[in-house]
Amino acid sequence: MANLIEVTDTTKIKPLGDAKVRRYTASAAITAGWPVYIYSDGTIRLASGTAAASNRVIGVAITAIASGARGDVVIKGPILCLTGATPGSRLLPMNSAGGMDHTGGTKKTTVGVAETAEILFVRPRMGDLS
Repeated sequence: MANLIEVTDTTKIKPLGDAKVRRYTASAAITAGWPVYIYSDGTIRLASGTAAASNRVIGVAITAIASGARGDVVIKGPILCLTGATPGSRLLPMNSAGGMDHTGGTKKTTVGVAETAEILFVRPRMGDLS
């Protein structure tokens, strides 16, 4: 379930400048450009806006990651992964796992802030904003 502010050509997703990148193992399929959280077994899964208490966003996947595989996640800093975002607005995970937009899920956990229409500055807010 993609939404209008995410890049549809995932080959264009890339960290920029001094973005901090960490490598994680996925325990479910991860979509490039979507927010992820650390699951109870230490692996990553797609974040959900309805489960902020257990789905604390840690960053945004740079590429697609198959279940059981390792992949890179921007945990802080700029990443090219948006299209048509409103600069200065925060981005939040959608209610269903994966995806993000300006209104997000019911728990309002922040992924980061749109620097431009195309660039997200990843700055997860661990608290529930509702």
